[in-house]
Amino acid sequence: MVQQITPGPQRIRGIAGSGKTVLLCQKAAYMHWKHPEWDIALVWFTRSLYDLMEKEVNLWLQHFSNRKRQYNRQNSKLKVFHAWGARDRTGLYRTICKAHGIKPFPLDDNIDVPPEKLGGVVLKLLKKLETMEIKPMFDAILIDEGQDLVVRDELKYQDKQPIYWMAWQALRPVDEKNSNQRRLIWAYDEAQSLHALNIPTAKELFGEEYTNLVQGFHPGRIPKSIIMKRCYRTPHSILTAAHAIGMGLLRPEGILSGYTRKKSWENIGYQVTGIFNNGQEITLHRPSKNSPNPIPEIWQKPVLQFKTFETREAKLKALAQNLKYNIEHDGLQPSRNILVVVLGSNRDEATELQDRVALVLMNKGIPIYIPILINKRIPIYIPTARNIDDLERDNKNRDPFWHDQRVTISLIHRAKGNEADMVYVVGFDQIAKNESKIKLRNAIFVALTRARGWAVLSGIGEYPMYEEMRQVIDSGDRFTFTYRRPSRNLSH
Repeated sequence: MVQQITPGPQRIRGIAGSGKTVLLCQKAAYMHWKHPEWDIALVWFTRSLYDLMEKEVNLWLQHFSNRKRQYNRQNSKLKVFHAWGARDRTGLYRTICKAHGIKPFPLDDNIDVPPEKLGGVVLKLLKKLETMEIKPMFDAILIDEGQDLVVRDELKYQDKQPIYWMAWQALRPVDEKNSNQRRLIWAYDEAQSLHALNIPTAKELFGEEYTNLVQGFHPGRIPKSIIMKRCYRTPHSILTAAHAIGMGLLRPEGILSGYTRKKSWENIGYQVTGIFNNGQEITLHRPSKNSPNPIPEIWQKPVLQFKTFETREAKLKALAQNLKYNIEHDGLQPSRNILVVVLGSNRDEATELQDRVALVLMNKGIPIYIPILINKRIPIYIPTARNIDDLERDNKNRDPFWHDQRVTISLIHRAKGNEADMVYVVGFDQIAKNESKIKLRNAIFVALTRARGWAVLSGIGEYPMYEEMRQVIDSGDRFTFTYRRPSRNLSH
């Protein structure tokens, strides 16, 4: 149980499945229960997480109130919403615009990266409000998956990340004598970044003058920074493989993204042997106690499989057969128990593969559901498909990620934050042919760590990265490599 309310800024850093989201929802619910008069915002980026976040908040609110209170979206002073908002659902950006009598700025179609689309309009808002300060509207703002709201340097506002600076200004100071005492709490995992590769430290978010914002303790010995190194969701072998392939630990040409200090690796649950000097041998080992998911011990067989096929047709045929077996023999429900994640080197490539996967599964009689992104086209075949003939009706609400009795097929950005017992990751070849791109490797990490039981990674053809993946799986939870300073240093 949360014992005290954080009296100022706090940073929560953890790995995938460590419980960051649960902790944030717990904190938000506790604040709301303890201070129902407070204006609180629980914020994230992906619309598909509405269901998860509201359910989690409601669960904790009932817990703290001994089941006397439930979360009510309509009249609660705790706002659970995503960062920008839309006509049919408010969000942090739109709420602040409305409070200042400003019409939300149109999104820039020349910007392809969703967080940077938001960052662009927030930047315009900040510039428009330069002659007056943003009025304080909230007593606390909690941001989940904070790495998704970091944009490139060109979109910064006076050396500050625009979305975070907007949130900071919209907060009421806790202490009138110290305006920096504001309840902004953000959680992140730098390895899950699918867009900007900047790490959301206080300095990166707020500039040089706020460098020490989250160092040390608040009154009452409440830490300003929390590091969560245990992963409760993803099985041990899947998590270690995801880290190794995502960072390129066994990449022949050297690591692409990783930590350069022993302490940094220990913070995410690894034991380190060796010194981080170029040319020196390093061994990383992750004890199973830091991944307490019980499935591998119960299953007694590999929970991660890597498969290759000569053709896409052969691969998708095998996928359909596996899904049928999962549903008909393993007792898995199509919705929430099973998830198909589609990878691609770009959105168009991934969407084309997603469409092919959908057609094959539909033709095999497997009911499917595709979560529709904002402004994403609906594939031509969807409205006429017998087993998803009500998708057009569902599409009026773009938030749901799951649909009862249907297997969700999702692109990586939409899948982020969601999880399933069995996860199929399709399109590894799309990454393997561009293996030196850090963001694409991050996508593999995100995809694999959606699994809370089993994961199957597959691709077609043959690429050098496939052999790297095989070595990663064979290495289990211990990786030995020759250290070379990575292109992206995660230590800070």
